[in-house]
Amino acid sequence: MGGKQSAAVQDKHVVVIGGGYGGIVVALKLQGKCKLTLIDPKEAFHHCIGALRACTEDGFARKTLIPYAPTFGESFKRGTVEAIDPGAKKVRLAGGEDIGYDYLVVATGSRGSFPSKISGGEDSSVYINQYTDMLQKIKACKDIVVIGGGAVGVEMAGEITTDFSDKQVTLIHSRDYLVEGDFSPKFRRGAEEQLRAKGVKLVLGEKVTNLADLPTDGSSRCTVKTDKGTEVEADLVLVCVGQPCNSSAYAASLSDRVEGTGHLKVNKYLQVEGLDDVFAIGDCCNIHQLKLAYFAGQHGELVAKNLQLLAQGKTDLKAWPAPGRMMALPVGRNGGVFQLGSMVFGPFLARKVKSEGLFIARYWSEMKQKEPKAVDVEV
Repeated sequence: MGGKQSAAVQDKHVVVIGGGYGGIVVALKLQGKCKLTLIDPKEAFHHCIGALRACTEDGFARKTLIPYAPTFGESFKRGTVEAIDPGAKKVRLAGGEDIGYDYLVVATGSRGSFPSKISGGEDSSVYINQYTDMLQKIKACKDIVVIGGGAVGVEMAGEITTDFSDKQVTLIHSRDYLVEGDFSPKFRRGAEEQLRAKGVKLVLGEKVTNLADLPTDGSSRCTVKTDKGTEVEADLVLVCVGQPCNSSAYAASLSDRVEGTGHLKVNKYLQVEGLDDVFAIGDCCNIHQLKLAYFAGQHGELVAKNLQLLAQGKTDLKAWPAPGRMMALPVGRNGGVFQLGSMVFGPFLARKVKSEGLFIARYWSEMKQKEPKAVDVEV
């Protein structure tokens, strides 16, 4: 960031709601350059890319929770935003506290079921215990059913069968193919073949009909039923379907700028419709693309640049370019498939790009902290 840009933004207060993959990039780029407030209900950034491995590898859970305070200091505010008042240029926290802003970035992400996502504003120790408990349940059971054949379901089945080859894992998916999105048949076929090679039973093109009645805490053995008459006995059911956006911070107060799906409407500069000083990035905005951590981070980079331009009084902002097809999909730490544009690569490159380390070292480094070693992470 050049000197003139820094001077232009230094007197501004930028508030970022949500410390996920997009929010931390904005905050890191602007840290020390302006008055900054990063708001999140948790005490730590949840690296959910590694969440599923936290269910299968001892001590891994703590590596997925990177505390905000050592990185952002007094610029981090732990709290939950309940409303946004764009007229008064302030956000309201649960409890009634108001925080004013010059520029606002909404990066509230998406919601999902445990273990792919965590919810609430608990201390990290609570979430670590949840993952440790899930690991013990997986170790103890024999038959596991994964419901959902998107990226999360494929990764979950791959993680379990990689570390626990004695488990019988059945993946049930309502589509007759794995992974939603504009991917090539070769990409999907690669994921399917690797799961089958690991012993995963695939039930495709069938919808679970008794989902609401199934225990998802592993408390009792149950029978999973589908609309085609298939019945699968399970000691543990893991639900890996749907990642709706987290709209609780703005659904009511910005209702006229929210789509039916809960996504905020943005222009090509990622500004919320009709609000030049409010941006929305990542999973909570209505940009039509795969909701990936990588793209959320790229949104953050773009918005940090546009905030600098706005602070200088410039109107020629940077537009978000339509990205091509890209996904690295782990199937356990040793496998996976990787599509970049029209090219599809197999386990070797997928492993090197993502599967081995799941970007753990990268995010601890970006948060300017030391990654805990295995000896330090026993719970």
